[in-house]
Amino acid sequence: MWKFYTYGEYFREYTNFLPFRTVIEFIGYIRNRDIYYLELSKDNLAGNLLIFMPLGVFLPAIWKRQRRFGSFFLTASAVIIGVEIIQFITMCGACDIDDFILNMAGAAAGYALTRINMIKRLTFIDVSLAKGEQK
Repeated sequence: MWKFYTYGEYFREYTNFLPFRTVIEFIGYIRNRDIYYLELSKDNLAGNLLIFMPLGVFLPAIWKRQRRFGSFFLTASAVIIGVEIIQFITMCGACDIDDFILNMAGAAAGYALTRINMIKRLTFIDVSLAKGEQK
């Protein structure tokens, strides 16, 4: 059955602004092999790390300005904070600082992959034609 919350109730129930609280809780469930929360904990931690990894690869590949870590960090932060705000406004999911931390770690890992020379050659191919060059 659906449970409807006011924003105050939702805020108390589904927000966390204490860094690493959820991460430590989930790691505890994984360590103790908790019957109820083991899979949820693994899925949450891995999912939050992996979900924004493509952002770390594609932003620098698409826009040259995003190849500087400072620009990339600000853009990725804005996108992730936007997702967290949308979750809060729509009362869908949890608005959690740990989600932001794990999402940023995943995006930074994706960005770090683009720094590897072999991957850099694959992702940063200049597909634009040189001046005067015909197809």
